[in-house]
Amino acid sequence: MFSFIRSSKTRTLLLSLGLLMTLALSACGNAATTGNSSQPKGPIIVGSKLDVESQLIAEMYILLLQKNGYKVTPKLALGNSTIVDQGIKSGALDIYPEFTATGLNELNIPSSFNPRTDYNTVKTQYEQKYHITWLAPAPLNDGYAICTSKAEAQSLGITTISQLAPLVSHLTLALPTDGISFIDDLQKTYGFTTKSFKSVSQVLYAIGFSAVKNGQAQVNVCYTTDGTVATQNFIFLKDDKNGFPQFNPAPIVRDAILQKYPDITTILNTLAPDLTTQVSIDLQNKVASMKNSGTSSTEAVKVVAQQFLQSKGLL
Repeated sequence: MFSFIRSSKTRTLLLSLGLLMTLALSACGNAATTGNSSQPKGPIIVGSKLDVESQLIAEMYILLLQKNGYKVTPKLALGNSTIVDQGIKSGALDIYPEFTATGLNELNIPSSFNPRTDYNTVKTQYEQKYHITWLAPAPLNDGYAICTSKAEAQSLGITTISQLAPLVSHLTLALPTDGISFIDDLQKTYGFTTKSFKSVSQVLYAIGFSAVKNGQAQVNVCYTTDGTVATQNFIFLKDDKNGFPQFNPAPIVRDAILQKYPDITTILNTLAPDLTTQVSIDLQNKVASMKNSGTSSTEAVKVVAQQFLQSKGLL
């Protein structure tokens, strides 16, 4: 089993089957209107996972659809990957942002470590198995990386994973449990696994940074859209041989919805090129700043998403 689902971003949440049944009944009760231009199209049910990034992207889908005359029923922060996956397959959701490597996990297919190949795989398989379409993927990569402090990087003389590789037998790695399989998969490209290190410390994600700061580890596993990497004076070691699979987001849509409203493809695909890894980091930091100032999470996500789309001329 290829564990492509991050535990910290898809926290295990046991929602009852009744939730999905309720959503499904709601979807059935809200039958779509005809495409008469004098009336709103839809309703379209747009969902997201729990994490802020997923909520931001889904909120952008909502705003773009509303701009183009769609009535949208939002189901943001609905649940973990399992819940939203069940939701779209059951018809309780029509659209949500999914990541390529997570889609591979659902299909039990290993990554090719080529982003375009991985995207084509999930696009083809989801269409054949589930009648769900993957629209255009964004360059944003919310995946795994190896980090270290700027001071440690200077001391070791490294900025890339290739430079790290010959040193690992003398170093301690701090990582969350969900990162183990990804480090072990680096054997194919960099010639080392978790067992190659002098020692490995399995800790909570945030504790990995503290371990490096305190000298208890020299490198740690981090996530590529984590804005605290820079604020903590850490750096990402460049994955110069593409040893980690990429997690590229794309809108996934039930075929029945696209058949009724084919313009959804054009509406949502316009967003993809603007969603980069740095954009995600910046937007999540803005949400965090607004929340720290007393704004609710829901309102912060909506405001930040709206401001971003306006800045790109999409609203």
